[in-house]
Amino acid sequence: MLRLGPLGITTHRRTLAVGAALLAVVVVLVVLSLAVGRANVGVLDSLRAAVGISVGAPGDFIVGQVRAPRVFTTALVGAMLGLAGAILQSLTRNPLASPDFIGISAGAGTGAVLTIVAIGGSSIWVTAAGAAAGGVAAAALIVTLSWRRGIVPLRLVLAGIGIGFVAQAATQFLLTTMEIYQARDALVWLVGSTASRTWQHVALAAALLAVLGSIALWHSRALRTLEMGDDAARALGITVTRSRLVLTACSVLLAAGATAVVGPIAFVALVAPAVAARLTRHAGATLIPSALMGAAILLTADLAAQHATGALQLPVGIFTAAVGAPYLLWLVWRASRGGSA
Repeated sequence: MLRLGPLGITTHRRTLAVGAALLAVVVVLVVLSLAVGRANVGVLDSLRAAVGISVGAPGDFIVGQVRAPRVFTTALVGAMLGLAGAILQSLTRNPLASPDFIGISAGAGTGAVLTIVAIGGSSIWVTAAGAAAGGVAAAALIVTLSWRRGIVPLRLVLAGIGIGFVAQAATQFLLTTMEIYQARDALVWLVGSTASRTWQHVALAAALLAVLGSIALWHSRALRTLEMGDDAARALGITVTRSRLVLTACSVLLAAGATAVVGPIAFVALVAPAVAARLTRHAGATLIPSALMGAAILLTADLAAQHATGALQLPVGIFTAAVGAPYLLWLVWRASRGGSA
C-alpha cells in the first residue's frame, strides 16, 4: 500500500498500476479521436491544433474548433459519470446504484424539456441550466425521502427508482403537449450526444470535475470507512451524516453536470466503477480508476458513434446503452446463480 500526497490518499500498488494503464488508454483514445475522421490530420498537427497552435487550414478548424472540443468534453463527462457512479455505489454498497438508475438523470431530462417548453429551445446554455436544476431537484427529493437520522442507502435507491419513473412520466407528458419543432429539439437533447460541443462546454465540464473531484478525493478516507458500516465509521472518528451528505452531493452534482453538458448518457456510471474494481481487485471504492474507466468507455463509444456506421453519425448514448444493457443482464444472471446481490 502506498500513501500519496498531503491529502493522505492511500492506494494499493495494483490500483496505481491499473490507474496508470487506464490513463495511457485514455491518452491514446484522445489522440486517435483528434487525428481520425473524414478528413485525416497528422497526429502531431492534431495535437498542436488541439492546444491552440496554428497548423494552417484545414487543421485549425477541423481539429481546433470541431474535434478537440468534442473529444475533451467526452473525456471529461465520462470521468464525471465514472466518479459519480463509484461514489454512489460505494455509499449504498449496491452495484446497481448509479445516477441514471436512481432518477437523477431522469430529473435532469425533465428539467431540460421543461426549459425547452418555456423558452423554445433557443439557448443551449439555458437548456443546460434547466437540466442541472432538474437533476438537483430530483436528488433533493430523493435525499428527503431517504432521510431517517441520516441517509439510508436502501431507501435512497428505492426512492430514486420511484422518482425516476415519475420524472420519465413527466417528460413523456411534456413531449406529447409540445409543438413538433420543440419536441424535435427535446428528443435530440434527450438521446445524449457529444456532437457540436464547444470550448465553453469543455471549460464547464473541467471546472465541475476539478471542484467536485477534489472534494470527493478529500473525503475518500471517509468513503472507505463508511463501507465498513456506520458504527465502525463512528468508532474511527468519521462524522457519518456529514460525510455521507457531502459525498452524495458530489455524486449528484457530477451526474447533473454531465447531463447538463451532453444530455443523458446511460450506463457509463453503472459500468465504469464495476470494471475498474475488477481490474484493481480492490473491494473498496476506486475513485480515480473509475473516473479514467468512464472516460475510456465514453471515448470508445464516441469513436464508434462517429465511424461505425459510415457517413451516418449516431448519438453516443446509443452505443453506451448497447454496452450497458448486456452488463445489466449479466448482473441479473449472476444474482440468479447465487452470486453477490
